[in-house]
Amino acid sequence: MLVIAIVAAMVLIAGAVITFVVVRDDDHQAAAGEIFLEGASSTGTDPFGTLPGPAIPVTTSSTSSTAPPAQGATTAVRTVSGGQRGLYGGTLNSGRCDPEGQISFLAANPAMAGAFVSALNRDPTLRWSGGNQLTVAQLPTYIRELTSVTLVSDTRVTNYGYRNGRATPRQAVLQAGTAVMVDRYGVPRIKCNCGNPLTQPQAVRATPTYTGPPWPGFSPTNVVVVNQTTVVIETFVLVNLNGGGVIERSPGASGSDTTPTSSTTTTTTTAPAPAPTPQPAPAPAPAPAPETPTPGFGTGDVRATLTWTGDCDLDLHVTDPSGVEIYYGNPSSPTGGQLDVDAIPGSGDTGSHIENVFWPTGGAPGGAYRAFVRNLGGYTSTACDFDLAVYVGEQYATGQSGSLASGADSPETVWAF
Repeated sequence: MLVIAIVAAMVLIAGAVITFVVVRDDDHQAAAGEIFLEGASSTGTDPFGTLPGPAIPVTTSSTSSTAPPAQGATTAVRTVSGGQRGLYGGTLNSGRCDPEGQISFLAANPAMAGAFVSALNRDPTLRWSGGNQLTVAQLPTYIRELTSVTLVSDTRVTNYGYRNGRATPRQAVLQAGTAVMVDRYGVPRIKCNCGNPLTQPQAVRATPTYTGPPWPGFSPTNVVVVNQTTVVIETFVLVNLNGGGVIERSPGASGSDTTPTSSTTTTTTTAPAPAPTPQPAPAPAPAPAPETPTPGFGTGDVRATLTWTGDCDLDLHVTDPSGVEIYYGNPSSPTGGQLDVDAIPGSGDTGSHIENVFWPTGGAPGGAYRAFVRNLGGYTSTACDFDLAVYVGEQYATGQSGSLASGADSPETVWAF
């Protein structure tokens, strides 16, 4: 009897240990700091399935090269709202995801369907029209609420593979160009080429270690985390990946109900000013002294211009659709973009300063562009006000203004050409 009791106790202990490992699997990975790099065409490790959608050409990083990311580097994660204009991309009247194929695949594989639901239900931020939890029977309704889009930024997620009958989480960065389905709050929920469920990423508690080959242009500083909106998104405004401007996509659409809109330019109409009352002509004034010419800067298809005052050393960073980042350390891109004005204020120089990146007329590639401003510090100024203006075809498209503290980066501005 004693032997039987000891064996039973050992079985119970073993079972308890196994249960702990299963429940805490993702926490162990987070503690280890391991983050997997998954390219846009990769299905990753232990995919749920292979569910390719229609072949859509997408402009992604392909012309530049970069060394592997430094292991142990700590960088602040940039968060963006799931409803941000231009956060995702798409092509007019075409979706790269196959919602009905996903539904059929899970219906034919009930064990996978159970694991799929279990993975999503582990995310406390899960929300849909049916509530905060999901059942296998509700999968068709849930999936048909999702919207087919393409990532235009490298994006951090928790990506679930399928192994031994259960969903296995891993922290991952999905490359820009990856097709995903997002929910009504802008959060990626399915990786389309493999059918994997996606949830919000978990912060790693150890120093990040990137596993897998980095793609051209990859940098941890360019990775974003998507925060869900507090309200249902009524219209997704997508970067048009196969042309200029943006696309409006209805939630739940895979691409068939998209409509093109103009670029991010807004137009206001004002009433005509009243005719001025005639006044006597003033006496001729003496001719003004000639002014010092303002240094010129390049213009063309696309232009990003940074202006500021004060002796802060502000730097403009612009990433083109190929993934090449233009800044003072890399002033030109193979696509034709160039930093043609680079200001470095001296101590106490409180005048106006400018930096400018442009693509000449007929030379800018189509796709998504990104820009941000970095304050490398100053002599007497700890913070400086700045204005970043983006022009497409010399028409104002978007921009931002603010005050940037020493050592800080501005939010990223995204636009399309």
